[in-house]
Amino acid sequence: MKSGTKFARKPRSIGPRREEILEAALKLFGEHGMNAVTTRQIAGAVGISQPSFYAFFPNKRALEAEVCTRAFDELTSRLAKGLDALKRKRCDIRDLGKIYVNFGLTHPDAYRLAFMAEKPDLAPAGGSGDDPVLAAGLKAFYLLREAVGLTIGAGLPPRELEFLAQSLWAALHGLVSLLLARPNFPWSGRNRLIEFHVARVFARVVCEP
Repeated sequence: MKSGTKFARKPRSIGPRREEILEAALKLFGEHGMNAVTTRQIAGAVGISQPSFYAFFPNKRALEAEVCTRAFDELTSRLAKGLDALKRKRCDIRDLGKIYVNFGLTHPDAYRLAFMAEKPDLAPAGGSGDDPVLAAGLKAFYLLREAVGLTIGAGLPPRELEFLAQSLWAALHGLVSLLLARPNFPWSGRNRLIEFHVARVFARVVCEP
């Protein structure tokens, strides 16, 4: 598994230099932690001066928000395709679980930043506007919740469906987190473990009020 997996490219109008900054930041954040990396280090990684960095991002907080948002956006795109296949009866709910797990394992740095890093609220500085990372994360979660509502959660009241979807999300996250955090643990066959865990996660569950 390679560290620093690149995101799908944005339209070229954003500019190649800005993309280079985002990719360098993703790699550095994954290696050293978001809080330990400075804008000077990010600028140096792409061969520009620190003042030049601010021509692309107003501050480090804005860069952090975009890096994390992109991770959620990529997951949302994959889950949306899975949900469409589910509605067409071309796959089942377990396939969406595997989409989630495989996203985390093939985008380890992005996953750690978006789902595992302890970080403050990334709402725009100044106290105005919503947290873009939370908003992007909710889009991904709502797709999973919809898939659950169409399958094992069919017929549940909204409150219980929400509870079930959040619990399932947490179970998937737990497996990804362990596989990323402890790659040297003697796992009994990673692929088999993923298949077994996902099947167990999405077994029919009865939610108690």
